[in-house]
Amino acid sequence: MGGMDDGRTQEPTNERDDPNMLRGRRVLVMGLGLLAGGVASARYAVAQGAAEVTVTDLRSAEMLAPSIAKLEGLPIRYVLGRHDEADFTQADVVVRNPNVRRDSPYLAAALAAGVRVEMEIAWFFRACVGRILGVTGTRGKTTTTLLLHHILTEAGYAPLLGGNVGGIETLSLLPQITPESWIVLELGNWMLEGLHTIKQSPYLAIFTNLMPDHLNAYNSMDDYGEAKTSIFRYQRPDDIAIFNADNDYSLRYSAQAPSEHVWLYSPKRLLAYPRAEPTQTRPFAYANAVRLRGAHNIGNAQAAALAAELVGVAPEVIRTALTTFDGAPHRLEIVRRLDGVAYVNDSASTAPMAGIAALASFDEPIVLIAGGNSKNLDHSEFAAAAARAKRVIILAGNASEQFATDVRAAARAQGRDDTETLVVGPLNSMAEAVAAARQAATAGDVVLLSPGFTSFGLFLHEFDRGDQFRAQVNALE
Repeated sequence: MGGMDDGRTQEPTNERDDPNMLRGRRVLVMGLGLLAGGVASARYAVAQGAAEVTVTDLRSAEMLAPSIAKLEGLPIRYVLGRHDEADFTQADVVVRNPNVRRDSPYLAAALAAGVRVEMEIAWFFRACVGRILGVTGTRGKTTTTLLLHHILTEAGYAPLLGGNVGGIETLSLLPQITPESWIVLELGNWMLEGLHTIKQSPYLAIFTNLMPDHLNAYNSMDDYGEAKTSIFRYQRPDDIAIFNADNDYSLRYSAQAPSEHVWLYSPKRLLAYPRAEPTQTRPFAYANAVRLRGAHNIGNAQAAALAAELVGVAPEVIRTALTTFDGAPHRLEIVRRLDGVAYVNDSASTAPMAGIAALASFDEPIVLIAGGNSKNLDHSEFAAAAARAKRVIILAGNASEQFATDVRAAARAQGRDDTETLVVGPLNSMAEAVAAARQAATAGDVVLLSPGFTSFGLFLHEFDRGDQFRAQVNALE
């Protein structure tokens, strides 16, 4: 797998403002998926007058049925359950779904044949005439995105929401957008690879942090971080960039931002300051208005509030908005309280650091549901934190057996004498996991789904995992 020598370095064309960019072209959508991205790309290509639109996905038509149904009646050719190299080499444009790895041999074949490889987000940025506010980071980007959108909504900006937010077709927002529009986008690393290709960045960029993640898809932390740098790297001097001063990578990137309006915020010191005048600190005045649980959410609130201030939202509006924001789905989401037990859905926890942060957010005894598939990340600290839980219910996955072993070892090292009963599983369904958790929990406890691993295997994605948890919890009697 290459570093920056892949499709991200293609030279940008002069097609940015060309409404006929796809007209008459053979367009191949690689990865239909189940979270709207591939659907939106296929629909957009048809609407733009592509001569032929082909959708290809390794999954079966049966598995992709919900997405295919959304495209019913459109002139689209499907190649499912496989990829055919000829489709890639004979296309004019290949649009890559964010879940498709950049080192795919099919993408390599397309590039070798001179085919342009892009992503949906590049199409959106080309066509968008409004102001885009983008948020990225390993942790916190969804909460920060939704909170910023909530603040701007309360301020009367009528912002649109898109990007990596589940279930939203970002391209479908385009007809609503005018030069006066504000668009708040959550931008994950996969999407941001697409902005390197066209060398564009949002008007306002927030970089919350960079922590170990996705190391099964990148050569190193630097390689992973480089994917995310497109959020600020191509900004203009009058654009705005916001970085977390307490995260080493974010702090380093702040020095590279070309914007003349760069701000840093420190959750530890509860203040913010402009890069050009680091002594001119501004205290975070809204800490007592933040309702979200967890110290990490103070930083998310800081980033969103600072962005809102910098685009002109009044302090009293920001304060009110913070007091009315309940958080993001699948992120420390309280699903239900039953028999004195709180059931909390943190299914978006797909890396060990997220599981650690979730565990640190509660003082109550915790029955933890964790485990799944690995992203080649070190989970030893997560195992040590999990070993302090009242009970650990393990979901099946390729990393789960080892995680269970490590939790027991950490518990022994901590002097616990219940290591054999501490861990339950691995279990093969959410129904089994919730039943085991209910049996282990008593009044005053928290049942916390915070897996710390990816969901693939038992679930379609982390949102499906969280939805299944919610359904099982709400079915308890």
